[in-house]
Amino acid sequence: MTTPDTNAGVTAAELYRIVTQSMDTTDDTAIKWPQATISLDDDHQTLVWELSDYGNLPITLSRSDNEWVAMAPIVAVETVKDTAALNETLLRQGLSLPLASVGIVCIDGRDVYVAYGQLFSDSKLESICAELHATAGAAIEVAELIQTHFV
Repeated sequence: MTTPDTNAGVTAAELYRIVTQSMDTTDDTAIKWPQATISLDDDHQTLVWELSDYGNLPITLSRSDNEWVAMAPIVAVETVKDTAALNETLLRQGLSLPLASVGIVCIDGRDVYVAYGQLFSDSKLESICAELHATAGAAIEVAELIQTHFV
């Protein structure tokens, strides 16, 4: 397997090829990507993952000129009893949730709370892998924290 020049960074298509090839190997020194079903949306420079390691959690990993963004949905805003109370809980818990960033984005026409992480576009493969694990873990941790706020 060839390794891309980390100064230029990899494209979504290159990362897709690297990850899918590594899933076919039993090399103990290889990067430990999350167990997942992965698809590529090359038009949007996005990998769409369904992480079986994290209860089939969907996560997207999108690349722009300057960054990678990993994003996992947590809960639709409309299913939250009191968004103001939830927002305060999230802001107050922010420091106790390491590596977790939470926001609201529109997905398929619905506002959704998401966990997300960002990396420079030229990040090493190991850093990209670590961010996927961190974002998935954060999404699950935040979902557990806020479950009393669901309708």
